[in-house]
Amino acid sequence: MNPPLEPEVQAALKHAGIRPRSFVRISKLRSTETGRSTYRIDHASGTVKARRLEDEPTARQLATLRSELPEAFAPVILQHGRVLIEAWIDGDPLPAMPEPHHLETAGALLGELHAISRLGERMLHEACSTADHRLFVREILRRLAATGALGEEEAARLERALERSDPLRATFGLTHLDFCSENMVIDRTGRLRVVDNDRIRLDAFGYDLARTWYRWALAAPEWDCFCRAYSLRLPSLNPLDSLRFWKIIAAVRSVEFRLRHYPEQTDVPVSFLRALAAEETG
Repeated sequence: MNPPLEPEVQAALKHAGIRPRSFVRISKLRSTETGRSTYRIDHASGTVKARRLEDEPTARQLATLRSELPEAFAPVILQHGRVLIEAWIDGDPLPAMPEPHHLETAGALLGELHAISRLGERMLHEACSTADHRLFVREILRRLAATGALGEEEAARLERALERSDPLRATFGLTHLDFCSENMVIDRTGRLRVVDNDRIRLDAFGYDLARTWYRWALAAPEWDCFCRAYSLRLPSLNPLDSLRFWKIIAAVRSVEFRLRHYPEQTDVPVSFLRALAAEETG
């Protein structure tokens, strides 16, 4: 049974002139811990998605960032308080292992997102230090070793790999951070659309690419197909050379998030870290 529609969501729908006929909560995360919830809203003229975020500044910033996205990304209709009203894209879920042409389209879309060089008056593609990423991850690795979630030698191997593969500086710009088949559909015209875009922020392109590697878990040939299409859209800023560094970052940050919100669900990112540690021979 659905919980009642939250008052903030009701207020945003009223502000948009939408009178819901029915709704269903589609959030996968527990809103009591993340501050977020998402609904499908059916109304007289169609369907929208209502997304409540942590706070109003987060919602406002996300709406601003998403206004710059390519057409294939589901657009925001309006922001009211900490709620976004978004277009609902009707379609069929993209299979976890898609056809090559869909992988190529997806890779090109992520490359197109990263290629955006201006946000209003702000110029993007600034080269920034990786130090904050690196220091954060070292702290979490040592915590995992101290609690026994990772072996001490595994954590040490990952720290050495982090040191060897660190690019020291990385290009920052618009990143998606949840770019995977789970958040894509093939719409009724046959186009690939990205329908969940609530993690958009300014971050390192390498981290975003590694998040896709982590979230999508494509087999090697499919991953290569995706990366080739991505590289064609972003030849001068391609972060693939430092991907090993960012893979460790992505897996560790996933562990940290789950430790905070879902401590019983750390097995997947820890298994990724163990596999990455096993690849280290030095």
